[in-house]
Amino acid sequence: MIRGTWSLTDPLVPVNVPATMIRVGEHKDISPETILANTGVDVEILGDPAARLSFQQMMIICENLLTSYPDGGFGIDLGAAININQFGMLGYAILSCKDLRSALALGMQYHTLVNPAFTFDVNHYDDRLEVCFTSHIPFEHIYRMTCEVFVISFTCLSRFLTGRPDLQPIEIHLNHPEQPYSAKYQEYFECPVLFDQPRTQLVVGADMLDMPLMMADQATAAMAEKQCAEILSRMGPKEGLIAKVRRIMLSEPGNFPSVEELAKELATSTRTLSRSLQDLGTSYQKLLDEVRKEMAIEYLRNSSLPIEEVAQLVGYNDPSNFRKAFRRWTSNVPSYYRNED
Repeated sequence: MIRGTWSLTDPLVPVNVPATMIRVGEHKDISPETILANTGVDVEILGDPAARLSFQQMMIICENLLTSYPDGGFGIDLGAAININQFGMLGYAILSCKDLRSALALGMQYHTLVNPAFTFDVNHYDDRLEVCFTSHIPFEHIYRMTCEVFVISFTCLSRFLTGRPDLQPIEIHLNHPEQPYSAKYQEYFECPVLFDQPRTQLVVGADMLDMPLMMADQATAAMAEKQCAEILSRMGPKEGLIAKVRRIMLSEPGNFPSVEELAKELATSTRTLSRSLQDLGTSYQKLLDEVRKEMAIEYLRNSSLPIEEVAQLVGYNDPSNFRKAFRRWTSNVPSYYRNED
């Protein structure tokens, strides 16, 4: 799942994220104990601003909420509940930017301070912009939730930052099917909300990003951005070749690129890529096997999907071939990880 150089067990997610999730759940009478079940996280730790949770813990929290949230739509409600202060120093920096364009650029540069599990980019056209979101989470229901959070929180935060509660995108695109609770989008948007689209994105007017922010302060923005850079540098090394290869492999779970496609994505030749990986003590096949193994273990531990479906999600159409590969990777059968608890 997700990572560049990060592990599922690395504590990287600030506690204000799960704390907000708990508050949203409590509004629907879901107790913190239910939300935190099987995570090993005590409620008290959520009051420590320096504490962080792992992606593994966050996925269990998401699973607990999605299975107990009445009427669905947790991602929509969570997106509306997020405020800029929850982004820590990055939120402070964004708040001080001169306009939405600067704020978006800053968010794109330092989003890993809040959550390395997603990326976003902007496509520019004459009269409009597409703010595109990519989540690197393989579980469909959690992936869908993160897309919902993005389109709602981006819009609500843009309205807050500009002081324009009437701010509207031109269109909302979601790359998942319409859900039973999808009418809730109309509480936040007066624009078309389109489902089953190629990408999750907001289509906005070209002039939207030039809107000034109410609390713009150039000196404060510069100071806060410097702090963001220092925090990011302490989180780990910059993404190297192995991390880039893993990120690309994980960008479309189940649809792994060939070595030729990977080289093209990295703007290099297949021979150069293979030689560079060899110099680092690895290879395309070794990295692919590592990614498949980690994804398979994660699916087996954190979902009830049949083993045949897990096999397909990690690129094996034949379950027997998957079982052979899994035993080679782990010296265990797939059911070992499903039954270990």
